[in-house]
Formats: sequence, structure tokens, C-alpha cells
Amino acid sequence: GVALVVGCVTGRPVETRPQKVRVACIGDSITWGYAMTNRVEECYPSQLQRLLGDGYDVRNFGDPGSGVYSRPKRGPSGWRPHPWRSGGQARAAYGFRPDIVVCNLGINDAEIFMNEFVHGEDGRADTERGLFCREYIDLLNAFGAGGKSPRIILWRRLGPTGKRHQLKGKPFAFVMEADLERVAAAVGAETIDMYSPLVAYAETDDFAADGIHPEGGAQRVIAEIIARQILRPR
Repeated sequence: GVALVVGCVTGRPVETRPQKVRVACIGDSITWGYAMTNRVEECYPSQLQRLLGDGYDVRNFGDPGSGVYSRPKRGPSGWRPHPWRSGGQARAAYGFRPDIVVCNLGINDAEIFMNEFVHGEDGRADTERGLFCREYIDLLNAFGAGGKSPRIILWRRLGPTGKRHQLKGKPFAFVMEADLERVAAAVGAETIDMYSPLVAYAETDDFAADGIHPEGGAQRVIAEIIARQILRPR
């Protein structure tokens, strides 16, 4: 509600409104809302804002094509993501000084991570074993600069791929899950499983036109899961 304070000059009551809870949604093109007909309205951060209401200020800091690795090497496909922390969305997210950070990074790092996981101990990997964890922890800890200690909600199991996608049935998400758990433990993050609730959607033809970017209905499910997590008594 509205609080009343006494003006330092007039001595009369002055209305002050409580500060909104700032929620930063950081991630890649799934957070940004790629491939949607109306991205601005349908992306999960916008739907999350509507679910949480006026007491919250939810911002979308998704950056399509981005990942965790600060200097990503080429994966088996020859494609590589760009670092989330290198772009304007990262600078804006850190400057927002959020009370809550919701993060889904990792899917663009999957092929490079798998190369690290398989070959990291025999010198054949492009990146050394454990680099994904260290860089993700550093990325999230940077939100604590200046004494701020935001609540972090981390996608522990990343969303599934649809029938059309080349990663369908491959083990990347499951191998990465253990490291996502390590990251969450290191930064004191809460975790959510965004894989299981979307499996049913992923088996349908309308989950994602390209097989990986959830569209409106699935984005609504994502927003509902995150809203429940945010509103859950702690």
C-alpha cells in the first residue's frame, strides 16, 4: 500500500509509493522471444509481468545467440555463440540492479560444453574442463557488485528441443545438468526444472516452428512456472 512520511520542509504528510520488486530475465533467444508473431507481448518476461502485477518491474535482457563462455571456441557444428556478458543487454541488466534474476543461459553453449565434457581431461578440448561452471558463477556473482545480493532463479534443466531440431534426443541437456547444479550451489541459487513441463509441448508440431524456440502457449507455461517460484513463500 501507500506509505505516509512527514516532509522534511513542510512537516505535512507526503505520499511515497513502495518500490517495485525488480526482476531481470537474462538469457538467450528463448528469453528474448525469437520466432514469435508478437514477441513483445508473448515472450515469457512480458507474460510474467502480467502474472506478477504492478508490484513488480520485469525486464527482458535476453540476447539471441548468446551463451556463458566468454571466449567460445567452435563446436562440432562450426557455429559458436557470443558471450552474453559482452553485449548491451548485460550492461543494462547489471545496471538495473535487480532484486531477482531469472536465468536460462546454456543451450547455446551445449555443443562446446559437450566437447569440454568429453575431451577436457586429455587435452583435446577447445576449453578446459570446468570452464563453463567458473564462467557462469562469475557471470551471476557480478550481480552482487556494490553490496546487492539478488535472489537468483536458475533453469537447472533447460527446455527440451522439438521434433524438428538437430539436438533432439542428444544428451547435452542432461550432461550439462550436473554443472548447472554446481553453479546453483556456488551462488546460492534456486533451481527450476523447465524441461519436464514442456516435454508434452515439444512433441507437438506447434511447439516451435524451428524446433527449439517455444512459442506463445509454451512461453505462457514458462511464465507461470517462474511466477509460482517467485511468489512461493521462502
